[in-house]
Amino acid sequence: MTGSTVESVETVESVETVEFDVPPEFVPFEPADDVDDAYELVLARLGPAAEGLPPVRRQALTALYAAGSAALTEAGVLWSGTCVGTIGDRLSTATLTVTALDTEDETPQATAAAGLVAILTPRELPGQPQPSQPSQPTPQLRRFDAPAGPVVITLEQQPGWQLSAEQSVPLLSAKAYLPMPPALRGVLILELSTPDVDNWSEVYAPLLVRVVRSVRFPTAADPTPAAAAPAPAAAPPPPTDDPFGTRLN
Repeated sequence: MTGSTVESVETVESVETVEFDVPPEFVPFEPADDVDDAYELVLARLGPAAEGLPPVRRQALTALYAAGSAALTEAGVLWSGTCVGTIGDRLSTATLTVTALDTEDETPQATAAAGLVAILTPRELPGQPQPSQPSQPTPQLRRFDAPAGPVVITLEQQPGWQLSAEQSVPLLSAKAYLPMPPALRGVLILELSTPDVDNWSEVYAPLLVRVVRSVRFPTAADPTPAAAAPAPAAAPPPPTDDPFGTRLN
């Protein structure tokens, strides 16, 4: 991606008992007080590229930045940032947010992952058929084994921003749920969102995987072996069935 130093060393973020590597393409959020402030910050990040950008795209990028900035004020957010650059001749951007959810129990990692699969798997309520929404596909879910433990990843296409009655910008949101070691009593959630649907598989999916694989808990004991708990089948599906365009292991 043009606009960032791809060969630079990834930043190691250490927050409390969690460490993870932030790709050099991402810059920590500078909080925005309001939408106008977010707009000015977006223009500053874009630099000369902002001049040729249609107003609707500026509006979409501002909304994405404002949403990411708002996440900084939410409880449990450890880190949040953006990347802005070009892929080919097109502007591309994404947000990355890392959050810690306190569960207040010492459930083994694999057991917690199995519970997350059960909770996050989309279901239709009995007697309540879901309406047809071709513009909003059903969320996809996969379970993988990462170096720090089992992780459950969901991928969902959201409506995004309605720029006008005829024009909207869809948003892809991927969330990685990584149960922490029992002593830490929590779940680490890594979320990557981007309006650049076309470059998800080739650019952003591998980028998210890099971050997930880099997570480590230096003060905790080794992750509970996956074989010690009744987790779902851990074997990743063939690449053609993998919505994330890559594998974690």
